[in-house]
Amino acid sequence: MRSYSLDEIPKDAPIKVLLVDDDRDSYLLTRRLLNKIGGAFQIDWSDSFESGLETVARNAYDVYLFDYRLGAHNGLELLREALASGCKNPIIMLTTENPEVDAEAMRLGAADFLNKERLDASLLERSIRYSIKQFATLRALRESQAQLASFMQNVPCAVYMKDLDGRYVYVNGTCEKLFRRPVSACVGKSDQDLWPKSAAQKQRDSDQKVATLKKAIETTETISKPDGLHYWLATKFPILNEQGSTMMVGGAAIDITERKRLEKEVQEISEGEKRKIGQDLHDGLGQYLTGIACMARALQQRLETKKLPEAADAAKIANLVNQTIAQARDLARGLCPVELETNGLQGALADLADQLEKFFNVSCSFECPEPIVVSDSAVAINLYRIAQEATNNAIKHGNATAISIGLAAAHRTATLTIKDNGSGFLKGFVKSKGMGLRVMHYRAGMIGASISIEADPSGGTIVSCAFPRPDDARIESTRQSRGPGKEAVRPAALGGNT
Repeated sequence: MRSYSLDEIPKDAPIKVLLVDDDRDSYLLTRRLLNKIGGAFQIDWSDSFESGLETVARNAYDVYLFDYRLGAHNGLELLREALASGCKNPIIMLTTENPEVDAEAMRLGAADFLNKERLDASLLERSIRYSIKQFATLRALRESQAQLASFMQNVPCAVYMKDLDGRYVYVNGTCEKLFRRPVSACVGKSDQDLWPKSAAQKQRDSDQKVATLKKAIETTETISKPDGLHYWLATKFPILNEQGSTMMVGGAAIDITERKRLEKEVQEISEGEKRKIGQDLHDGLGQYLTGIACMARALQQRLETKKLPEAADAAKIANLVNQTIAQARDLARGLCPVELETNGLQGALADLADQLEKFFNVSCSFECPEPIVVSDSAVAINLYRIAQEATNNAIKHGNATAISIGLAAAHRTATLTIKDNGSGFLKGFVKSKGMGLRVMHYRAGMIGASISIEADPSGGTIVSCAFPRPDDARIESTRQSRGPGKEAVRPAALGGNT
């Protein structure tokens, strides 16, 4: 006899019932009660503990009735043995007025209990049908829970849930990679138990934000491991009760370290190709053009000495070559702005400020109270491109007339700041799908930085990019005074799309 699902509960077909009772009179009474209902039930009888257990093991019945008194044994023992042997259908315990036995039967897994002394046909039928339906519901729930548990344990995401006090109430197997400890050591613990103090407070703050706002948030978290930094893309979301109040905070995080590594490699290859082209333009083509310009000037002087009219043409050729040299240098500086500056990132940002003043009719300043040398070229280039994009947005979208670029160091971070006096972003623009804004966020993520774009209370926009200091990103701060380079970077270096 197979077990029933919710939509297969018998309605017209007879329900097969097995009564296990060592008293024949009890069997006859129960059969008589069921016969009163009509042909809805078919009842068989086992007269001992042993025969009942053997029959139950065959799973040939829709429901089982166990009498509590079974000679040397009792119905609770039979219930325990039947469930242990894999009984797949509901069991109803028949007792006298005994609350302790009834409670123990339900605790062990009985579907219901009935008082034999008050038994009637209506009560018996209702209990049998209720037990079958309840058992089918419980089976469906268990199957659903098993499927969900299997899915959660095998999904490549680290999935967890916390109560409002910050304690983990559920973590899946993948969390072992995230927490670097067994699942059993995480449940019941808080972030304060699992993370350093600063990281734990950050997690707690974001949990409270999710619980209060009832909105999901997405962040990229970094975890330091012996083989380097690991990146996790994390999403936190509220779990609400029926009244719409937050009852827990859920989270899912996936390891994107390999993706970050590949992205970095692709970017480094791209930037390397740009640098090579820029250096070839600067050192190769530029030198050839310089030689041609010198030859044109020499030709011009010889023609002028002979007072020939072709001297003017030679002068034009020399001027055109010099203009081409300037354009080639601008292209080279645009392709590798940091490497071509004697003072690295600081020099490139100072020249960017000069460029904006000379070619876009805006007032622009660069300030760096404490010289900061960014030795990692990838970090330096990404920071420069962020500043480039932010200033371009200020002019193109904000109609700014004054821009300030700042680079400053704090305790463990340094910050690149771009302020302008423009009209600011229109409502919702910061969250738009503008390519430039997305690229700024992407570049910040590539170097482990965080970026914020906010309205300046005095008008305009403030773009801030905070990035790790020397011990985290090979950024060195020096007290030695260095004068920023002043060679102009012309419009070819601006670039950027929004």
